[in-house]
Amino acid sequence: MRLSAQNSQFRFNFPSDFIEPYLNEQFQKLMDKNFIPYDSVVDYINSTIKEIVFPSLTFNVNEQVLKRGKKMGWKTATSVFDSFTNEIDITFRGVDSWLNYFILLQILIEFYLNTDKQNIPMFILEILDKEGSLIYSIIFEEVLLKTIGEVRLGYNQQDITDKQFNVTFRYNFIDIRWEIFDDNGNDISIFDVPSGNISKPNPGFESGKLDKLL
Repeated sequence: MRLSAQNSQFRFNFPSDFIEPYLNEQFQKLMDKNFIPYDSVVDYINSTIKEIVFPSLTFNVNEQVLKRGKKMGWKTATSVFDSFTNEIDITFRGVDSWLNYFILLQILIEFYLNTDKQNIPMFILEILDKEGSLIYSIIFEEVLLKTIGEVRLGYNQQDITDKQFNVTFRYNFIDIRWEIFDDNGNDISIFDVPSGNISKPNPGFESGKLDKLL
């Protein structure tokens, strides 16, 4: 049996170009001043990631009322990609007097004010097995900042507990690719379903149950 309920088997890092060069230089001075032992600012931010929430999927059902009040559900024509909530929620640990929060805040404000940036090209969330090997990758494309949560400061908070804050991003496209390959050497997406894959009619309808309602 290899069943495992471990929740820590994932890897997510912000891309190396997530921070503009001039901001990276400024933040590096800040990190050196506060003796923060990381090779880069983006490594420091990545090290404080605590949790990431994969978006939920909801299919809306169209409903039609037949004679004698029978309600029938039908698949909607909405794109399967738009049936996701299209949000990525990332939880960070608050560390070093909330230094990572205000570094992130400046990075995201700069992104919002920078008219040359329409979106963050890509986020990649990698899911690993218990040995640390890649099983599948979740790719979020055309990512935008949506919200960054509050932090609460208080003189009455003297306890040493885990403080955290949330950042929510919106994305336009999603893909999930297995770490297996087809005959041409291409990895396989969960959305690679043949469009002509039509199943047989429901045998319950063939028996005349629907005819009795018409």
